[in-house]
Amino acid sequence: MVTFPDGARVVLGNEGGRPIHRGTVAVRGPCSPTREDFMKLGLTEAQARALEFVLTWFGSPFDSVTSEPQSSGEPRWGAWPLSGPTLITALAHWKQREPEAFDARLGRLGLEATPAQPPEPASLRFLGSRNAAPSEGRDALSLFAEDPRLLAALAQAGRERGAQLAQLEALVTHVLRPILASYTEDAVADSAFASARALALLFHAELRLGRRGVARLVAFVRERPEPPFAGEHAGERLAEDLRTTGRSREASEVWRILTSPELAGPA
Repeated sequence: MVTFPDGARVVLGNEGGRPIHRGTVAVRGPCSPTREDFMKLGLTEAQARALEFVLTWFGSPFDSVTSEPQSSGEPRWGAWPLSGPTLITALAHWKQREPEAFDARLGRLGLEATPAQPPEPASLRFLGSRNAAPSEGRDALSLFAEDPRLLAALAQAGRERGAQLAQLEALVTHVLRPILASYTEDAVADSAFASARALALLFHAELRLGRRGVARLVAFVRERPEPPFAGEHAGERLAEDLRTTGRSREASEVWRILTSPELAGPA
């Protein structure tokens, strides 16, 4: 357990010899952004519903911190969760939104985040301490696995509304919007992913399977493009494809999206 000067406590676990925090702030709840907050990021109602659903059921709490399984211990932070340059971008967004809150949680431990200044991306610096030399970028991120105080501070940051909104802003800008933009010029795919349910299938494919999963889902749409349920039909085919290739967990999640009443309706 890590206790901060303000009395806040963060209980850490252990996974593979690395400290983690599984999280305490759900995507839906009194300590989290509202759907209206999602829409203020430029999402339509259908997109906001879809993203909220996917994060609630298949994402993580806003204050979760785990590690990339195949990295040197870089953290994965928040509801999506974010890692690498996208995590750095989220921290820079938060620093820009709420510099005092950022400094109170992370700045006092020697972390600095700078927003992107094109062509330069957002950056993260660790100013150094008695036990660690100064570092930048991914080297600075890897320190979270080595210092429980830093990891606990990042978890505590995820409880701040401004940091939660920064997570969502980085997610929408750098992950979801490029996916959506790549299909808006494709009339078949664009119409297939108009409903909240179909959009949830698209976002879930990116979360669980990455760009290859998204491409597979879109390929199924193009094979059977009949509106208005082309996206849902593609989801059924994706679920079967996942089942036959041994990914029963992901297949089950796709069926949950296809059958949930939370995603019913034209929006």
